[in-house]
Amino acid sequence: MLGSTNKIGKYYVYSSTLISAFVVFLIFIILLLNSWEAISTIGLDLISLSWNPAKGEFGIISMLYGTFVVTFIALVIAIPLGTFTAIFTSEILASKYRFVVKSVLELLAGIPSIIYGLIGIAFLSIWFQDLFDLQSGRTLFTAGILLSVMILPTIITLTDDAFHNIPEKYRETAKGLGLYNSEIIKEVLMPIARADVKSAILLAFGRALGETMAVMLVVGSIDKLPSPLLNWLSPGQTVTSKLGREIAETSFRSVHFSAMIFMGLVLFSIVLFLTVLAQNSSKKTERLYE
Repeated sequence: MLGSTNKIGKYYVYSSTLISAFVVFLIFIILLLNSWEAISTIGLDLISLSWNPAKGEFGIISMLYGTFVVTFIALVIAIPLGTFTAIFTSEILASKYRFVVKSVLELLAGIPSIIYGLIGIAFLSIWFQDLFDLQSGRTLFTAGILLSVMILPTIITLTDDAFHNIPEKYRETAKGLGLYNSEIIKEVLMPIARADVKSAILLAFGRALGETMAVMLVVGSIDKLPSPLLNWLSPGQTVTSKLGREIAETSFRSVHFSAMIFMGLVLFSIVLFLTVLAQNSSKKTERLYE
């Protein structure tokens, strides 16, 4: 009886894995088929600067640039802040307070993105407009700052778990050698948790790439590169904000629609690649514990 139950459980796990993999493959195929019209018609001109559907120009470079700039700003802010917060909650804060503090921090993840967007419009964009004397506070930089707050829970939670899951014997051995708490964190725990921390950052990167509503409300929606190129206090566009604004206005199966789906395909491929990297990092950490 026990053997048959184990077989059923094993088949259920295998089936779930195959179904999940098939769904991912199916999404990729659907995106590829629906973007094929643009790929075959426009070709390499998809990788250009100009987006003007009225003239048949569908260059996605400005949207990709905006996506990576906004994500870069968010990660530069969120990685150190999230990592140090996770170290504090896991290694410094008393265990009786850890759960409460961590739960409060994780509440940030439960706030709907539209709320973040409304806060960005009502406060953040106006503040930046006054601070930098801009015509509009809806800029790439504003979107990056807002996005950094949104990905903080991902980095904090996963990094905290990475440190908290390290076996206690490493800390006890280090203390027996006379190391201070700061030295234990830097010289012992950080090298062990490094792979999981990288995994947390990669997953946060994927979350940042895919965020739509909040970014769409504060990024400015201008389909061109800023001038000069590093002027991040200018309006821009990301792939997700472009899709959120324009996909409903396109005709199904038109070249315009296909070009929009192609942007989704590119974004999906990037996120899939990052997820695979994150999983490989986690496997390296598991081998260290063995």
